Amino acid sequence: MNNAVARAFFAAPPDERAEVLVSDPQSDGLACKAGNKKCNSLFAEAECPSLVPLPCDLCCNEPRFCRDCCCILCSKTIDLKHGGYSYIKCEAMVNGYICGHVAHLNCALRSYMAGTVGGSIGLDAEYYCRRCDTKTFLVPHVTTLLKTCESIDSRDEIEKILNIAVCILRGSQKSNAKGLLNRIESAIKELKCGTSLEDIWKVKETDTVMSTDIFHNGNGELGPTNHQDLVDDKSCLEAVLSVSSDYRSEYLKIECEIDQVLQSLRKAQESEYKIAEEQLCSQKVYLRHLYQQLEKERSELPDRSPGNEADASLNAVLNRVNQIKYEVMRLKEMEEVANGFGRTPKGVLKEYFGLEIED
Repeated sequence: MNNAVARAFFAAPPDERAEVLVSDPQSDGLACKAGNKKCNSLFAEAECPSLVPLPCDLCCNEPRFCRDCCCILCSKTIDLKHGGYSYIKCEAMVNGYICGHVAHLNCALRSYMAGTVGGSIGLDAEYYCRRCDTKTFLVPHVTTLLKTCESIDSRDEIEKILNIAVCILRGSQKSNAKGLLNRIESAIKELKCGTSLEDIWKVKETDTVMSTDIFHNGNGELGPTNHQDLVDDKSCLEAVLSVSSDYRSEYLKIECEIDQVLQSLRKAQESEYKIAEEQLCSQKVYLRHLYQQLEKERSELPDRSPGNEADASLNAVLNRVNQIKYEVMRLKEMEEVANGFGRTPKGVLKEYFGLEIED
């Protein structure tokens, strides 16, 4: 086991703490160390008697900690409500033993151990178990969450579950995760618009029916099924592929793309403004310094008395005047950015603002 398991647990917020029936484990003869009468360990032996739990001398040595019903990240009890949507169980086999540790999905997401995470962990719609270092692909779990929502009448509960699903899938590069994310985001938008639950899931059922004619191969590319008429009729296949089965999902994607473009444009304009402001203000300060130098040098000119010293002072003043004229000319060229960087000559951008613009 790596050193990551030795990290301290952190407490989960109150809404993550399940309401369970707790009693003295020894007095009731319960197998659950946490005294949870609804613990999965009470039924695990009957369901899978051949699975032996992975030996654990860290979290499982904690008093009243049960790997089957206590979150490995916060040590609080999991909730079995709605099929236990709020937690994930690591079912990895390690040296012939099953890991079996569970974690709240919200705890895993907050600690960057679920979803899509860069860096050394490198997760893509996955869950990383701190006990055995195994990654679990979460798209099947999210699919189960979606099915669970179809059996729930509470719109608030449905939205809560779907929001967890979005957090898991957001940022994934996997094609099936992206498709599922679009479907879930569409459902959330319909929920907020007041669409009836029956109509929301009816749309999804239509998607499922239409998808039976098309499948994803191992590379995530679309391919036809064994329906010979689709294979033979290329134009028909192209027509099917070109038409979205869910216009709401497609519109949501377009809306998101436009928002991203506008945000990028705003950031680009803010960046351009900052560059222009910095360089123009720098030129302004430099010109002020030159004018101050000119004023000083003019005040030191002798009173029309000929001589080498007078000639040198006069030449210094004339040189300063020429220098100011040159810098004012440069300022005028810099001020062309008032039309926007896109309409400013490339030479000006390169010389005064350090920007290389490719053709």
